[in-house]
Amino acid sequence: MRARFRALGLFFSLAIFIVLAVGCNDTLRQFITPVPGPTGNPGTLAHAIILSTNPVTTLPGSDMHIDVSGDTNAGVVPVGPNPVFLGTTSNRAFVINSGDATTPPTVSVYTALLPTSSTVSTVTLPSASSNPIAGSTSSANNIYIANHDSNTVDVIDANVLAVTNTLPVGTNPVMIAGNTANNKVFVINQGSNNVTEISAIDNTVIKTIAVGASPVWGVMSSDGLFVFIVNQGDGTVSVIDASLDLVLPCAPGPSCNSTTGAIKVGTTATPSPNFAFYEPRLKQVYISNTGENSISVIKGNGFDLGVTPQILPAKIADIPLTGPPVSVTATADGTRAYAALGNCPAGTNHLNIKANLPSCTGNLVSVVDTTALSQISTITVGAGVVSVSASSDSSRVYAISANDITTIRDNVHAPNCQGTGCLPGPVLPDRTFAAPSVYVIPTDTNVPLVTPVDPSVVSRPLPTFHTPQQDPNCNSVIDPNFNNKVPIPCAAQVPFIVRTFP
Repeated sequence: MRARFRALGLFFSLAIFIVLAVGCNDTLRQFITPVPGPTGNPGTLAHAIILSTNPVTTLPGSDMHIDVSGDTNAGVVPVGPNPVFLGTTSNRAFVINSGDATTPPTVSVYTALLPTSSTVSTVTLPSASSNPIAGSTSSANNIYIANHDSNTVDVIDANVLAVTNTLPVGTNPVMIAGNTANNKVFVINQGSNNVTEISAIDNTVIKTIAVGASPVWGVMSSDGLFVFIVNQGDGTVSVIDASLDLVLPCAPGPSCNSTTGAIKVGTTATPSPNFAFYEPRLKQVYISNTGENSISVIKGNGFDLGVTPQILPAKIADIPLTGPPVSVTATADGTRAYAALGNCPAGTNHLNIKANLPSCTGNLVSVVDTTALSQISTITVGAGVVSVSASSDSSRVYAISANDITTIRDNVHAPNCQGTGCLPGPVLPDRTFAAPSVYVIPTDTNVPLVTPVDPSVVSRPLPTFHTPQQDPNCNSVIDPNFNNKVPIPCAAQVPFIVRTFP
């Protein structure tokens, strides 16, 4: 009997446990989150960002975002009037706006990969900050702004998005080299031919470092160890060791300026370099020379002053191109470099690019084999190609053509016209409209993506993207002379910088 009661007790205990377990499961079921399967485009989220200025100076410029994996317009971000520079931090894009008679200089800041949903913060620079022209970031993601005419640098704190410090630097600062891998930034001072080194930890000046003549650009290696300063005045590149806080002397030889220790670039007396791009896989630096048809490549790592003989910075090659470049980029896999052959006036740089744009007539992008160190082909795009940038997955290169045009033909008039919609009479002349464009170049083919059109209406296939309209409220109108078939496009903003993120 006792065993029977014990069995019954175990049975009821088990039943109660099952009931409780089921009840708990019902209670906890609301916390179970199903994991959805993969959907949409599997490509890593990345954007090409195109900065355009508005010829109507009272209206804002814009950043247009192109999704790398989808080749689609990801959104347009209005920025301030008269934008002059586009930069990024680890998660944000920032645009420096020089302002106008009624608007002081500002910096527009927003989340780089959320162009349509993030809030654009507008940071007004101090009244004493004159002619802001360039900027960069640091390991703390603060933003540093070079004020050319007031010889200062403003520090925008990443947490509060406001200017929290203003530092005196050298004469006419024009660029800042820094990135998230280093807690220092280097301010390039064109007027005093030196670099002001600033601690990004406490925003104090560490040192002033002499470089070559009329420096205009600087770029930090992706590991934060070296800084490369482009000296446009004497056609050289100074290499700064960011740990030793000094210019490393160049390797003795014909490509070394023994006086300044800088590396000579180009093949002529006036190469007029203006821009440098650091490629992290091969660790090479590519420099565009606006005074001749070449880019230069210099060694970007492995310098060692502690050995005998010393390992010093050196030029690897000067690569002949079809025309004078304005900017250069390289793919992240290290296999190709691309140069924008804008045919701008010699000495063009980021300080005068907007003023020089009307004179930039080149329409070719040069493709360079980084192993053979030679140009292997050119790609035809629109006129005024002044900036190029490669996506981080090496699948795309973006080229902006500031002076691109669209030619519309008369497809309804003919001397012996027959058929529906055809009008007898003389053929009207082709009409050409300004159409600033962005060309997307897949690197596996090096053939730009285009939108097919009727060749009887438009003279050639159109690039996939045009820049935003000057007036966002403009509507295309129909030209009655063309039988109400051909719209007259709205005037567009003028692009001058493209950068990819991340």
